[in-house]
Amino acid sequence: LLYGVKGMAAYANHARRLGETDDDVSAFIEEALLATMTNVNFDLESLLGLVLECGHKNLRVMEMLDAAHTKKFGTPSPSTVYEGTKAGPGIMVTGHDLLDLSDLLEQAAGEGVNVYTHGEMLPAHSYPKLCAHEHLAGHFGSAWQNQQIEFSQFSGPVIATTNCVLIPWESYKDRLFTTRVTAVPGGTRLASND
Repeated sequence: LLYGVKGMAAYANHARRLGETDDDVSAFIEEALLATMTNVNFDLESLLGLVLECGHKNLRVMEMLDAAHTKKFGTPSPSTVYEGTKAGPGIMVTGHDLLDLSDLLEQAAGEGVNVYTHGEMLPAHSYPKLCAHEHLAGHFGSAWQNQQIEFSQFSGPVIATTNCVLIPWESYKDRLFTTRVTAVPGGTRLASND
């Protein structure tokens, strides 16, 4: 239940930042967290019911996030994505907060810096308003669990937008930056305006 709520809350947070909320989802998150702290007998049947309800609420959160992404970044469509890096300086963004990626793309426009996605950020390449940025140069690496090896192979800064980030190796911890509630030992947390 805790893992389900943590994942759902992360996506609900992304949706909220883009203007999509649902009071029923927020109330369920509170109820589920309270149950994990106060259910002194840990009644299996009641906790199982909450786990199943968590699945239902998570579907609602995914609907909210899809609506928010589509409204902000356009209707996604299949696209071909360059894999690897190109000549010149680059920044890699990992996690799944598309608003953070969008903000970075706007800030890096015209600066000669390539922006690459990693892991769960791959779907960003399907949204027209994100792809309109020519410096969204491609995708580097694979899944989040391979970060430590792949971040060591990438020579530029890495921005982690969600807690799907592993404790950094020495080889890149001075180049790892996090946003908002995302944080790891050795990484540098960026200030947030929201």
